[in-house]
Amino acid sequence: TFAQRNPFNLDRNQIKTKHKRTGAVEDKGQDAPFYRALLDTKQNGKTFHICLLVSPAILCAIFATCISCAAGLDFSGANWIWIPGRAPDGITYPPGNATFRRDFTPTNGKVPVSANILITVDNAYTLYVNGKEIGSSHDFRSAQRYCVPLVNECNTFAVSAQNDSPAGAGNAAGVLAAIQIHYSDGFVETIVTDGNWHGISGTPKGFQEPAYDDSQWAAAFVEGPYPTTAPWNSYTISIPPDSQNPGPSLQNAQWIWTNELKGPGSSVPIGSRAFRRTVTLPNGRLAIQAKVLIATDNAFTLYINGLLVGSGESFTVANRYVVNFPPTSRVVIAVYATNVPPGGPAGVFAAFDLVSCDCSYDDYFVTDGQWKYSLGTPSGFINPDYDDSAWAWAVTEGGYGASPWGRTTASSNNSPQSPAANGAPDAPPADVVV
Repeated sequence: TFAQRNPFNLDRNQIKTKHKRTGAVEDKGQDAPFYRALLDTKQNGKTFHICLLVSPAILCAIFATCISCAAGLDFSGANWIWIPGRAPDGITYPPGNATFRRDFTPTNGKVPVSANILITVDNAYTLYVNGKEIGSSHDFRSAQRYCVPLVNECNTFAVSAQNDSPAGAGNAAGVLAAIQIHYSDGFVETIVTDGNWHGISGTPKGFQEPAYDDSQWAAAFVEGPYPTTAPWNSYTISIPPDSQNPGPSLQNAQWIWTNELKGPGSSVPIGSRAFRRTVTLPNGRLAIQAKVLIATDNAFTLYINGLLVGSGESFTVANRYVVNFPPTSRVVIAVYATNVPPGGPAGVFAAFDLVSCDCSYDDYFVTDGQWKYSLGTPSGFINPDYDDSAWAWAVTEGGYGASPWGRTTASSNNSPQSPAANGAPDAPPADVVV
């Protein structure tokens, strides 16, 4: 197995040496030791960054640009690519199949969690990640999105592409893709179709597998950047929204307050109260973002995982927030809520959508009897590790449309991060998306 998958005749000692030079971590599985390395090789005067499998660990190298927070994925920076051999007219390729690969390994010991993929191909494609078929399409005017879990080693993105021509004559052909890698520490890394992909005419057997040796393939031919390259610049390419999830909804939320209530919507003493809700995701799932709708009677300051999101003072229109944070399986929400003079009814009314980073479904929760409250605002209550075990459970007052608040609407725009309300704890700002 080692010899078959080691086309550059590196012996185990050479692999181990390169492993040490790159600072990679030696595997400690039951069949240890295995080694990973970042390897370059020259073939026919060309330098290749290869993904080499040394039974069973995988050795990879890739170059990419890291950014510090996730952004909406589009085709920015991506290029239309195909294999070399375009006709002199600068557009035409003969009909037939072409296959493309890009090997990816994280740098600096980062742990990849998932990949968001945006792709379209003129004319048709089937996409594979780590040997598994992910999806296909036959209309380049409509791009597709996919979310795919990744492994903590070399990950291979492969595309089987088809240039159709009913009349048998040549026409334009191209692959356009952007891939956003999510890491366990909250960073993302985006790779796009460019000259770092490899391509070949036809569909070689096993091309989609990480262990496949594509070192003899040519670098993909870059036809030009999106969206200015002809002939595609004369078409509108439909890009689906980042998420098909409905987001948070106030329809199932309850107005909550403390045991000072004499009845739903009754008057309560003026002053500030603390509320908390801790959500632990099952099966080790990770969330990277919270989408929030929140309204209060009369004022609130919202914190997520100890960071200051913002404040507001309306019960008729809920503030809308989108908050990014490092991947975590435990999310702590804290609210500093105030009933201002001259007093009257008071309540907190909110809905939350926790967005996963591992391609699993989102988690939704609302204000209800699972929240906890304190009749004061204890020091440190906004911190994730604060012990609220002695706090009482919140008292519900009624659902959406309940009196005296009526039907609370949601702002159509995201609220920016803002300072804490007067008297509320200060904290470092959360990463709030506007």
